[in-house]
Amino acid sequence: MLGYYENFPQIVHGVGTFTHHSTNRILQRIILGTLDQLNHVTHNLDVISSFSTPNCQVSFEFGVAEGLIFNYLDNEELERFHESIKKQVLQTLDFFCVVRYHILEEGRRVPLRFDYHLLRFVFTRNKVEVQVSHERGIRRVSPRDLTSFIIGQIRKELSGRTQTS
Repeated sequence: MLGYYENFPQIVHGVGTFTHHSTNRILQRIILGTLDQLNHVTHNLDVISSFSTPNCQVSFEFGVAEGLIFNYLDNEELERFHESIKKQVLQTLDFFCVVRYHILEEGRRVPLRFDYHLLRFVFTRNKVEVQVSHERGIRRVSPRDLTSFIIGQIRKELSGRTQTS
């Protein structure tokens, strides 16, 4: 099933909620677009987490669930989901999230160990719960910080949309 991961873990390491005044259809489009945008940008670690590693950059790699697999979130997947959401709004939306870390040493980007998370967005009327399960890695970004950062990015997109509507 598109958007749903059949093996989502029972144990979650972080939960966040937020309310909204959009339809769930619009919100799901915004979430997908926001995560797609995050796939293409790099942030300093201190923007996302209070954990500090000097000169550490963070980038993301999001994949969206389809049954037992995850597909990299790119333009083709966005289009598939937009078509699917037109037909039926989803109750949950699951993602695989790789948090990639690099430090800058002598002008080179040196990779550090990455963190791997599963994210689940659960939609109810005007409220979304975000569940995070940490799969592996050393947690340079905690599940709480990751949840707060992603919710903040979604809220930024939501407020930009309401100002332009």
